[in-house]
Amino acid sequence: MSIEAIIKTVDEHAVHDGPGARALAFIKGCNLHCKWCQNPELIKFEPQIWFHKAFCKGCGVCEAACPVKAIDLNADAMHRIDREKCLGIECSKCVRVCSYNALQTVGVKITAEELWRWLAKYKSFYQGSGGGITLSGGDPLHSPDFSAEVLELCKRDNIHTAIETSLYASYDNLWKVARHCDLILCDIKHMDSKKHKEGTGVSNELILENLQRLNADFPGEIVVRVPLIPGYNDDEENIRQTAEFLSPLERVKGIDLLPFNNFPVTKFEALGIDWEYTNVLSQTDEQLNKLHEIVKPYKAHCTVGGMW
Repeated sequence: MSIEAIIKTVDEHAVHDGPGARALAFIKGCNLHCKWCQNPELIKFEPQIWFHKAFCKGCGVCEAACPVKAIDLNADAMHRIDREKCLGIECSKCVRVCSYNALQTVGVKITAEELWRWLAKYKSFYQGSGGGITLSGGDPLHSPDFSAEVLELCKRDNIHTAIETSLYASYDNLWKVARHCDLILCDIKHMDSKKHKEGTGVSNELILENLQRLNADFPGEIVVRVPLIPGYNDDEENIRQTAEFLSPLERVKGIDLLPFNNFPVTKFEALGIDWEYTNVLSQTDEQLNKLHEIVKPYKAHCTVGGMW
Protein backbone atom coordinates (compact mmCIF):
# COMPACT_ATOMS: atom_id res chain seq x y z
CA MET A 1 0.00 0.00 0.00
CA SER A 2 1.36 3.41 -0.97
CA ILE A 3 2.66 5.57 1.89
CA GLU A 4 0.87 8.82 2.80
CA ALA A 5 2.17 12.24 3.80
CA ILE A 6 0.91 15.81 3.94
CA ILE A 7 2.01 18.20 1.20
CA LYS A 8 1.26 21.87 0.71
CA THR A 9 1.22 21.98 -3.07
CA VAL A 10 3.23 21.33 -6.23
CA ASP A 11 4.84 24.19 -8.14
CA GLU A 12 4.65 22.91 -11.71
CA HIS A 13 6.87 25.65 -13.15
CA ALA A 14 9.97 25.78 -10.91
CA VAL A 15 13.30 26.85 -12.44
CA HIS A 16 15.57 27.54 -9.43
CA ASP A 17 15.53 24.17 -7.66
CA GLY A 18 17.63 22.06 -9.98
CA PRO A 19 18.51 22.10 -13.69
CA GLY A 20 15.90 22.73 -16.36
CA ALA A 21 12.16 23.09 -15.92
CA ARG A 22 10.94 21.20 -12.87
CA ALA A 23 8.01 20.33 -10.66
CA LEU A 24 8.65 21.23 -7.03
CA ALA A 25 6.67 19.40 -4.34
CA PHE A 26 6.47 20.91 -0.85
CA ILE A 27 6.20 18.22 1.84
CA LYS A 28 5.04 19.38 5.27
CA GLY A 29 7.14 18.61 8.31
CA CYS A 30 10.55 19.72 9.54
CA ASN A 31 12.47 18.87 12.73
CA LEU A 32 14.44 22.11 12.60
CA HIS A 33 12.97 25.41 13.73
CA CYS A 34 15.09 28.00 11.93
CA LYS A 35 14.27 31.47 13.21
CA TRP A 36 14.42 32.88 9.66
CA CYS A 37 12.42 30.04 8.05
CA GLN A 38 11.19 30.94 4.57
CA ASN A 39 8.29 28.47 4.70
CA PRO A 40 6.88 28.47 8.26
CA GLU A 41 3.67 26.84 7.03
CA LEU A 42 5.73 23.71 6.29
CA ILE A 43 7.30 23.22 9.73
CA LYS A 44 4.37 21.31 11.25
CA PHE A 45 3.58 17.89 9.83
CA GLU A 46 -0.19 18.30 10.06
CA PRO A 47 -2.47 20.61 8.01
CA GLN A 48 -3.05 24.13 9.38
CA ILE A 49 -5.40 27.05 8.86
CA TRP A 50 -4.04 30.45 7.92
CA PHE A 51 -5.62 33.85 7.40
CA HIS A 52 -4.71 36.26 4.58
CA LYS A 53 -5.96 39.74 5.41
CA ALA A 54 -5.59 40.95 1.81
CA PHE A 55 -8.50 38.72 0.75
CA CYS A 56 -10.77 39.41 3.71
CA LYS A 57 -13.96 41.47 3.06
CA GLY A 58 -15.01 41.60 6.71
CA CYS A 59 -18.32 39.87 6.01
CA GLY A 60 -18.35 38.07 9.38
CA VAL A 61 -19.54 34.72 8.07
CA CYS A 62 -16.48 32.92 9.48
CA GLU A 63 -16.96 34.50 12.90
CA ALA A 64 -20.57 33.33 13.02
CA ALA A 65 -19.61 29.81 11.88
CA CYS A 66 -16.88 29.24 14.47
CA PRO A 67 -18.26 26.93 17.19
CA VAL A 68 -15.70 27.99 19.82
CA LYS A 69 -15.64 31.75 19.10
CA ALA A 70 -11.98 31.67 18.08
CA ILE A 71 -12.40 34.39 15.41
CA ASP A 72 -12.55 38.11 16.21
CA LEU A 73 -13.14 40.43 13.25
CA ASN A 74 -12.13 43.42 15.35
CA ALA A 75 -8.66 42.04 16.07
CA ASP A 76 -5.64 42.78 13.90
CA ALA A 77 -4.55 40.23 11.31
CA MET A 78 -2.02 38.58 13.64
CA HIS A 79 -4.72 37.89 16.23
CA ARG A 80 -7.78 37.36 14.02
CA ILE A 81 -7.73 33.68 14.99
CA ASP A 82 -7.23 32.70 18.64
CA ARG A 83 -4.94 29.72 18.03
CA GLU A 84 -5.43 28.45 21.58
CA LYS A 85 -9.19 28.15 21.08
CA CYS A 86 -9.18 27.12 17.41
CA LEU A 87 -10.04 23.47 16.77
CA GLY A 88 -7.91 23.55 13.64
CA ILE A 89 -8.32 21.28 10.66
CA GLU A 90 -10.59 18.90 12.59
CA CYS A 91 -13.23 21.63 12.41
CA SER A 92 -12.32 24.09 9.60
CA LYS A 93 -15.89 25.39 9.37
CA CYS A 94 -14.49 28.89 8.89
CA VAL A 95 -12.56 27.76 5.80
CA ARG A 96 -15.61 26.12 4.27
CA VAL A 97 -17.81 29.22 4.62
CA CYS A 98 -15.23 31.80 3.48
CA SER A 99 -16.14 32.85 -0.06
CA TYR A 100 -13.03 34.97 -0.56
CA ASN A 101 -10.25 32.47 0.29
CA ALA A 102 -9.07 34.65 3.16
CA LEU A 103 -9.09 31.51 5.30
CA GLN A 104 -7.33 28.55 3.76
CA THR A 105 -6.19 25.07 4.70
CA VAL A 106 -2.46 24.50 4.31
CA GLY A 107 -1.80 20.83 3.72
CA VAL A 108 -3.50 17.92 1.97
CA LYS A 109 -3.00 14.21 2.50
CA ILE A 110 -1.67 12.36 -0.53
CA THR A 111 -0.12 8.97 -1.26
CA ALA A 112 3.33 8.65 -2.78
CA GLU A 113 1.80 7.06 -5.87
CA GLU A 114 -0.68 9.92 -6.26
CA LEU A 115 2.12 12.47 -6.00
CA TRP A 116 4.23 10.57 -8.54
CA ARG A 117 1.32 10.60 -11.01
CA TRP A 118 0.92 14.34 -10.43
CA LEU A 119 4.61 14.97 -11.00
CA ALA A 120 4.87 12.65 -14.00
CA LYS A 121 2.18 14.50 -15.97
CA TYR A 122 4.84 16.76 -17.45
CA LYS A 123 7.51 14.11 -18.04
CA SER A 124 8.14 15.08 -21.67
CA PHE A 125 8.37 18.76 -20.68
CA TYR A 126 11.01 18.00 -18.03
CA GLN A 127 13.05 15.80 -20.32
CA GLY A 128 12.95 18.31 -23.16
CA SER A 129 14.51 20.98 -20.92
CA GLY A 130 16.92 18.77 -19.02
CA GLY A 131 14.76 19.16 -15.94
CA GLY A 132 12.89 16.87 -13.58
CA ILE A 133 11.28 16.88 -10.14
CA THR A 134 12.45 18.18 -6.77
CA LEU A 135 11.10 17.29 -3.35
CA SER A 136 11.31 20.18 -0.89
CA GLY A 137 9.67 21.13 2.36
CA GLY A 138 9.74 21.24 5.23
CA ASP A 139 12.29 18.52 4.67
CA PRO A 140 11.73 15.36 2.61
CA LEU A 141 14.11 13.47 4.94
CA HIS A 142 11.63 13.94 7.76
CA SER A 143 9.09 11.84 5.82
CA PRO A 144 11.69 9.38 4.54
CA ASP A 145 9.52 6.42 3.52
CA PHE A 146 7.11 8.65 1.60
CA SER A 147 9.91 10.59 -0.11
CA ALA A 148 11.81 7.43 -1.02
CA GLU A 149 8.72 5.91 -2.64
CA VAL A 150 7.99 9.04 -4.69
CA LEU A 151 11.59 9.28 -5.88
CA GLU A 152 11.84 5.58 -6.70
CA LEU A 153 8.70 5.78 -8.84
CA CYS A 154 10.06 8.85 -10.64
CA LYS A 155 13.42 7.17 -11.27
CA ARG A 156 11.65 4.15 -12.75
CA ASP A 157 9.90 6.61 -15.02
CA ASN A 158 13.27 8.04 -16.14
CA ILE A 159 12.66 11.41 -14.49
CA HIS A 160 15.60 13.38 -13.05
CA THR A 161 15.22 13.57 -9.25
CA ALA A 162 16.43 16.03 -6.62
CA ILE A 163 15.75 16.91 -3.01
CA GLU A 164 16.24 20.04 -0.90
CA THR A 165 17.24 19.16 2.64
CA SER A 166 18.98 20.23 5.83
CA LEU A 167 20.61 16.74 6.07
CA TYR A 168 19.39 16.52 9.67
CA ALA A 169 18.40 12.84 9.82
CA SER A 170 19.85 9.47 10.63
CA TYR A 171 22.13 8.26 7.87
CA ASP A 172 19.83 5.28 7.30
CA ASN A 173 16.92 7.60 6.54
CA LEU A 174 19.13 9.91 4.51
CA TRP A 175 20.42 7.06 2.36
CA LYS A 176 16.93 5.58 2.00
CA VAL A 177 16.02 8.80 0.16
CA ALA A 178 19.37 9.78 -1.39
CA ARG A 179 19.87 6.52 -3.30
CA HIS A 180 16.95 7.51 -5.54
CA CYS A 181 18.34 10.99 -6.24
CA ASP A 182 20.40 12.42 -9.08
CA LEU A 183 21.03 15.67 -7.23
CA ILE A 184 21.01 16.74 -3.58
CA LEU A 185 20.62 20.39 -2.64
CA CYS A 186 21.53 20.82 1.00
CA ASP A 187 21.99 23.67 3.47
CA ILE A 188 24.79 24.55 5.80
CA LYS A 189 23.51 27.18 8.19
CA HIS A 190 26.51 27.66 10.45
CA MET A 191 29.88 25.99 11.11
CA ASP A 192 29.75 26.67 14.85
CA SER A 193 27.62 24.02 16.56
CA LYS A 194 26.46 26.29 19.40
CA LYS A 195 25.42 29.05 16.98
CA HIS A 196 23.74 26.47 14.77
CA LYS A 197 21.63 25.29 17.69
CA GLU A 198 20.75 28.87 18.64
CA GLY A 199 19.40 29.53 15.16
CA THR A 200 17.80 26.20 14.27
CA GLY A 201 17.14 24.33 17.50
CA VAL A 202 19.65 21.57 16.68
CA SER A 203 23.44 21.26 16.60
CA ASN A 204 25.33 20.73 13.35
CA GLU A 205 27.49 17.63 14.02
CA LEU A 206 25.02 15.19 12.44
CA ILE A 207 24.58 17.43 9.39
CA LEU A 208 28.31 17.79 8.73
CA GLU A 209 28.93 14.08 9.29
CA ASN A 210 26.11 13.18 6.88
CA LEU A 211 27.56 15.45 4.22
CA GLN A 212 30.99 13.82 4.56
CA ARG A 213 29.47 10.34 4.32
CA LEU A 214 27.40 11.35 1.30
CA ASN A 215 30.55 12.59 -0.36
CA ALA A 216 31.93 9.07 -0.12
CA ASP A 217 28.74 7.12 -0.98
CA PHE A 218 26.58 9.25 -3.27
CA PRO A 219 27.21 8.89 -7.03
CA GLY A 220 25.33 12.03 -8.05
CA GLU A 221 25.96 15.73 -7.57
CA ILE A 222 25.67 17.76 -4.38
CA VAL A 223 25.15 21.51 -4.21
CA VAL A 224 25.48 23.27 -0.86
CA ARG A 225 23.41 26.33 -0.15
CA VAL A 226 24.23 28.86 2.55
CA PRO A 227 21.21 31.00 3.52
CA LEU A 228 22.80 34.28 4.56
CA ILE A 229 21.13 35.56 7.71
CA PRO A 230 22.11 39.09 8.78
CA GLY A 231 24.03 39.12 12.04
CA TYR A 232 23.90 35.35 12.37
CA ASN A 233 26.05 33.60 9.76
CA ASP A 234 26.96 36.18 7.09
CA ASP A 235 30.28 37.18 8.65
CA GLU A 236 33.45 36.55 6.67
CA GLU A 237 34.92 34.08 9.18
CA ASN A 238 31.92 31.74 9.09
CA ILE A 239 31.79 31.81 5.30
CA ARG A 240 35.53 31.08 5.11
CA GLN A 241 35.20 28.16 7.52
CA THR A 242 32.27 26.82 5.50
CA ALA A 243 34.26 27.00 2.26
CA GLU A 244 37.27 25.31 3.90
CA PHE A 245 35.09 22.46 5.12
CA LEU A 246 33.56 21.95 1.67
CA SER A 247 36.76 22.32 -0.32
CA PRO A 248 37.94 18.67 -0.15
CA LEU A 249 34.48 17.20 -0.79
CA GLU A 250 34.61 16.13 -4.45
CA ARG A 251 30.89 15.48 -4.81
CA VAL A 252 30.07 19.04 -3.81
CA LYS A 253 29.96 20.63 -7.26
CA GLY A 254 29.02 24.11 -6.16
CA ILE A 255 28.17 26.52 -3.37
CA ASP A 256 25.22 28.89 -3.57
CA LEU A 257 25.13 31.92 -1.29
CA LEU A 258 21.49 32.88 -0.74
CA PRO A 259 20.89 36.54 0.14
CA PHE A 260 18.40 37.11 2.93
CA ASN A 261 14.87 38.20 2.10
CA ASN A 262 11.92 39.02 4.33
CA PHE A 263 9.20 37.93 1.92
CA PRO A 264 7.93 35.31 4.44
CA VAL A 265 6.60 38.05 6.72
CA THR A 266 3.12 37.61 5.24
CA LYS A 267 3.26 33.86 5.90
CA PHE A 268 4.16 34.38 9.55
CA GLU A 269 1.35 36.93 9.84
CA ALA A 270 -1.10 34.50 8.24
CA LEU A 271 -0.16 31.92 10.87
CA GLY A 272 -0.39 34.44 13.72
CA ILE A 273 3.33 34.23 14.52
CA ASP A 274 5.55 37.17 15.41
CA TRP A 275 8.70 37.07 13.25
CA GLU A 276 11.87 38.62 14.58
CA TYR A 277 13.21 39.24 11.07
CA THR A 278 10.23 41.31 9.89
CA ASN A 279 12.18 44.54 9.40
CA VAL A 280 15.61 43.05 8.70
CA LEU A 281 17.22 44.09 5.42
CA SER A 282 19.16 41.91 3.01
CA GLN A 283 22.90 42.08 2.56
CA THR A 284 24.25 44.84 0.30
CA ASP A 285 25.79 44.02 -3.07
CA GLU A 286 29.15 44.98 -1.60
CA GLN A 287 28.76 42.46 1.23
CA LEU A 288 27.63 39.72 -1.15
CA ASN A 289 30.52 40.34 -3.53
CA LYS A 290 32.99 40.15 -0.65
CA LEU A 291 31.60 36.82 0.54
CA HIS A 292 31.62 35.52 -3.03
CA GLU A 293 35.29 36.39 -3.38
CA ILE A 294 36.05 34.48 -0.17
CA VAL A 295 34.41 31.29 -1.45
CA LYS A 296 35.74 31.27 -5.03
CA PRO A 297 39.27 30.01 -4.24
CA TYR A 298 37.77 26.97 -2.50
CA LYS A 299 35.04 26.06 -4.99
CA ALA A 300 35.20 27.53 -8.47
CA HIS A 301 31.47 27.08 -9.00
CA CYS A 302 30.08 29.60 -6.53
CA THR A 303 27.01 31.72 -7.18
CA VAL A 304 25.00 34.33 -5.35
CA GLY A 305 21.26 33.73 -5.43
CA GLY A 306 20.84 30.61 -7.52
CA MET A 307 22.64 27.81 -9.27
CA TRP A 308 20.16 27.69 -12.13
